[in-house]
Amino acid sequence: MHISEAYEHEPILPYQAEDSCQPSGCNKIGTQCVDVAAPLTLTPIATVGTATITCQGSPSAACVTNDEGTSCTVTMTQRLCVAVPIRYSVTVSPDDPAIACADSAETSGSCSCCM
Repeated sequence: MHISEAYEHEPILPYQAEDSCQPSGCNKIGTQCVDVAAPLTLTPIATVGTATITCQGSPSAACVTNDEGTSCTVTMTQRLCVAVPIRYSVTVSPDDPAIACADSAETSGSCSCCM
């Protein structure tokens, strides 16, 4: 097995040993993890259209005479089909983004997600 085959899924990063630093100094890369939040405000919209009403079948009638026999109450009942078109949607409004340093206890001085 060649060394490149063993690491074919992970790139081999160049490593600069401490003893290779020149007397004038050496270059290093510092990293800091940050938490970035991009809040969004979602506002619901429901637009109601014009209702359509259709009668279903024939009406029914119920008649009740009062105890004295001086009047009747007639109740008419009709089944209706009511169709109401509604369009649902959402508007998205971006709010101001925010950034904060990641908790140092979480990163332990390094940022594994960076680099």
